[in-house]
Amino acid sequence: MPAPAKAAPTTKSTLRFLRVMHGALLVSMLLYALIIWVVPSTTPDKPPLVEIEALILIGVVLIGAGIWLRKKNIDSAFETLRTKPNDPEALQSWRQGATLSAVLAEVLVLFSVAIHFMGGNRVEVGGFWIAGAAAMLVWWPQQP
Repeated sequence: MPAPAKAAPTTKSTLRFLRVMHGALLVSMLLYALIIWVVPSTTPDKPPLVEIEALILIGVVLIGAGIWLRKKNIDSAFETLRTKPNDPEALQSWRQGATLSAVLAEVLVLFSVAIHFMGGNRVEVGGFWIAGAAAMLVWWPQQP
C-alpha cells in the first residue's frame, strides 16, 4: 500500500511550525539560564580578555548574519506570499531564513553558557544571554 501523499505546506502551517520551533528554542534559552544559575563554574580563573573579545566579535557577526538572512530570505518571501499565499518556494525561503536566524540567536545564548563555565562574570555571561534572547524575541515569526 503506498504511503499517503504529504499535504503541501501552507502559510498557516509554516507559521505554526516556525512559532513552535521558535518557542522550543526560547524554552531552551530559559533552561540554559537555569543551568547557569544552578551549576557553579568549577574554574577559579577568569577567561582571558582576548577570548571574551573574540566571542563578542563573533556575536556581532552572528547578529549581522541573522539580519542579512532575514533580509535575503524572509523579506523577499513575504513579498511573494502577499500575492501568492501558498507559493512553495517562498514558504521554503521563509522557513529557511527564520530557522537559521533563530539558530544564530541560540548560539549567542550558548556562548553565555560557555563563558560561565570558563569562569566569566555575570556581566559577561548576562550580556550574551540577553543579546541572544532579545534577538530571538525581536525575530518572532510574523504573518506575512
